[in-house]
Amino acid sequence: MAFLNAMGAVSRHGQWRLQRVLRSILPDGRVDASDAGLIDFSAASEILLQVVPRQPRGNHDPHPVLAASAVAGTLVVSNPGVVEALFPLGWSAHVPAGVYDVRIWMTVGPETALIFDNPVELR
Repeated sequence: MAFLNAMGAVSRHGQWRLQRVLRSILPDGRVDASDAGLIDFSAASEILLQVVPRQPRGNHDPHPVLAASAVAGTLVVSNPGVVEALFPLGWSAHVPAGVYDVRIWMTVGPETALIFDNPVELR
């Protein structure tokens, strides 16, 4: 496949433990690799992870095929900077192979922001 895939490929056989360390971006566009760059989730009222089918540019956002939420207890948040979801054996029965976007949304007060959006290939 000809795309930048920071998450690599994931087998659709067995469980899928999706863990990401999230860091802030410096003013010059580089990732802040210091401990101070880890995203602080302590003020968040919700953190939501969604896996959605990859769409051509300009198409409407599709419905998620997988989701995990901190409020629902299906997304574990280790402050600072780490989110982890476990999709148990059988998750792929309803998710065909293909390219998907993994998105993480964070809500603080009345505002919700997309803080992570990267492709993953499910094989």
